[in-house]
Order: sequence, then structure tokens, then C-alpha cells
Amino acid sequence: MTTITRSDDLRVRNRHRVIQAVRSKGALSRIDIAREAGLSAATVTAIAAELVENEILIAVDGDDRPRIGRGRPKTALAINPDLAIVITTVFKRNTVASAAFDYAGTMICEQALEANTSTLSIDQLRALLERSIAGVLKSTANAGQLRRIVVGVQGSTDIDGNTLLWSPIIDHRDLPVATWLNERFGVPVKVRNDCDMIAQSLHWHEPEQFGSDFAAVLLSYGVGMALFRGGRPAHGRRSSAMEFGHMTYLPGGSVCRCGKSGCIEAYAGDYAISQRAMGQAPADHPIDDPDLDKIVASAQAGDADARSAIELAGAALGTGLANLFALTDPLPVALVGAGTKAFVFLEQPLRKALENGRSGDQGEQVQIKCFVDEMPIIQQGCAIHALLVVDQDIVMFEAGRNGLPNQVPNAS
Repeated sequence: MTTITRSDDLRVRNRHRVIQAVRSKGALSRIDIAREAGLSAATVTAIAAELVENEILIAVDGDDRPRIGRGRPKTALAINPDLAIVITTVFKRNTVASAAFDYAGTMICEQALEANTSTLSIDQLRALLERSIAGVLKSTANAGQLRRIVVGVQGSTDIDGNTLLWSPIIDHRDLPVATWLNERFGVPVKVRNDCDMIAQSLHWHEPEQFGSDFAAVLLSYGVGMALFRGGRPAHGRRSSAMEFGHMTYLPGGSVCRCGKSGCIEAYAGDYAISQRAMGQAPADHPIDDPDLDKIVASAQAGDADARSAIELAGAALGTGLANLFALTDPLPVALVGAGTKAFVFLEQPLRKALENGRSGDQGEQVQIKCFVDEMPIIQQGCAIHALLVVDQDIVMFEAGRNGLPNQVPNAS
């Protein structure tokens, strides 16, 4: 079948490619943009002139390296940071943290609020989210216009990013978080699983290792996972799915926070490691503040319980990944969160479990990279998720397909 491409469709795509080249690589000359975007120099020159005229891109000084020969130095083009802002909100156990990012992706300000999330009523939860966002919005009076809000949540969301379906940190289900915040702040809002946002960040900032296919596993108070296949996140039909921490490791085993028994999280969550390191079995109401640094230090000092607890966590994680790889073949893995502090003792049992699975000898070859602090990665993932959609809004507006600049469509 022959596909006919309309000229305005091509212009929209080319504008988008130019913006994406500059967003991903930073300030670039027109020649470099043409190379990165795969466009002709003439096409880039024409598009860049329009984008600069409309203050989407701005001209900045070229590099100051010595030049050979004559000629004017290159003028680089960069994203205009003042064009817009986006707000990210990370909702995790006992914390709501919001941050504002300018259009170039630089954080302007942030604010974290503490609360006992397990006891919040629905009205209190809504008020907490709104107060967190309003707090950072007050600090952006001289910045660009707010265009998007993305909320990264510990839990499962609907596939459209409107509803928090379930979370282990609250007692409520099916919360219309996007609707709440849209009504309060008047901009499009999306609610996304925190692990998905971790994977989004890694995919954008480290594409060489986390490009087409990889898994990102969050090792924190809970255990979660995001999966990228073919350069896109893999989801369920109706929800964000990928509840890796609640896959069964040992049927009838230890009690998990979710209320079920034998979940991977009941062995690999921070609280589970901490309780076993103290010679206790995880219970329905696990301890509040696990100290992984102390547990790792104890294991290094020869504490058998501490080392056994960590190694059991590694075996549970490795078994879960082995089951995943039976479906996908082995993938690069990012381990993110405080649990990675124990990687020196986690790694061997994790890889042994991989080798005992379908991966076989390939288990030893699986690429694993650790990131201790998940919060900035979730924030960056939420920010790039929002900014990429704003990019699309802007090129569509420039093509005359949308309303006024402040009437942003509620796209995904």
C-alpha cells in the first residue's frame, strides 16, 4: 500500500526532529543538528529560523576552542529555558516531593513534604499533593508558563495515566489523581508508575546501555520493575502492570506488605532484609526505617544473619529475573535504590539464580548497573516525560493545528 505524506505532516515531523536533536545533545550548530536529525542543511536552516523567531530555540555562543583558518565561529542553538515549565511530583512512602523544571530540563526548585501516607484520608491525600505542587509553583513566578504536571507514584496506574489504581503505601484504590490536579492547576496531568519513570530517565540519559531492551528494578522499601521492549515501555492492557515485587518467589512464604505470601518483595524489600538481619521474619507491619548501611557493615564484619538476609534477597531477585528472561531472553538490568548498597553480597546469589534458570551460562554475562539514589532519577524521568509531550504540543501549535499556546491538549 502506498502512503502519501502531507507536506504539513512532514514539516511537523522535521520540526520535532530538530527540537529533539537539541534536547538530547544540548546546544548544537545547525550543521550538527542536521547530522543528529538526519536532515539536510537547507531544511535545518529553514526550520531553525522559524524556531528561533518563535523563541523555541535561542542562539548561544559557539565553543571557544581555537579555530584553524578563517571564518566566523559557529553559532549554536539551544532550547529556550524560559518558554515553559513542567512540574514533577514523586509520591512515595511518607513523602510527596515536587520540583519545577524549565523547558531546557533544568530543575528550578523543589520541595518535599512529609506525612504518614498509611493514615491519609482521600481528602488529605488530595490536599497534600496540591499543597506540594502549589509550593513549588510559588517559586516559579518569573519562569515560563506551566504546561504539564507528571506524578510518579509507588503503585499501579491505569494505562492512560489518569488514575492511581493501587499502592502499597495507602489504603485507597482507584483515585482520580490526574483529574484532581487538572481541576486545581488547569493543565494536563499524567500519573505514572515510579519505576516506569526510572526507566524513562535511563533510556533518555544513557541510551548506549539502556536503549531498546532493558529492565529497571527498584530496590527500596518496596520492589518494583519497569521493562523496555523495542525502545518503549511494556505495560499491561489496562494498567502499568509489571508488579515484579509481587511475583511469587516462595509459595506460602513470608508475608508481604500487599497482604499476600511469598512475594519477591517479602525477601528483597529493605524492610524484609532488615528484619531477617535481626533474626526476625517479616510481618504484616514491617519496621519503618531500615538501615541498609548498618546491615551491610554488619555483613562485612562477619554477621551471619545480616549476610544471609542479603543473600536471600539476591536469590529472590535472581529467580524473578530468571523467570522474566525465560520470556524475553536476557536483558541489561538497572538496579536502583538503597538496596543496591548491598550489591556486594546480592550479586553472587542473584547470578547463581540466573544461571539455574533458562539463561544458563548467559546469567553471568547479564549487564547490571547500580544506582543508589532513586529520587533524582524518578524526577528526571517525570520531567523528560512531560517535556517530550510539550515538544509535540509546540510543534503542533506551530503547524496551526492547536488553539492558543495556553490551550494545551490533554495528550498522553
